[in-house]
Amino acid sequence: MTKEVFETKSWLPNHSTVIDLLLYNMKNSDFFVNFSFTITITTSKLTKTSHYNKKQQKIFDTIKYLKEEEGLGYRKISHRLKEMGMKSVRSNKELKYNYVFSIYKKGKIRENRINREFKDTISDFNFNLIGE
Repeated sequence: MTKEVFETKSWLPNHSTVIDLLLYNMKNSDFFVNFSFTITITTSKLTKTSHYNKKQQKIFDTIKYLKEEEGLGYRKISHRLKEMGMKSVRSNKELKYNYVFSIYKKGKIRENRINREFKDTISDFNFNLIGE
């Protein structure tokens, strides 16, 4: 008894994924692939992110450290800044507790605005196979 085996060759070979098919066709130059898509990127870092001068930034960083790391209240922070010899930028006066609160609150709002994260989106994704 004889067994005959015939080879069958399909025009498109069998692939487990679309990527395999695309890679096969690209390697064998059977098709060109035309991709098109839209990427939307939103960021808050396209403009100048620091509007504080060096002295203002130093005061804010000190207040933030004393508030968050050492856990001091605004009155104690005010006394500590007075001991350090720090004064207000514009009027060169003592930093009272209400002014310390304002600097901290507005600085945190500013930090959150600058450091916020946005989700990037890819839309209108399309690809076409173009035969030779």
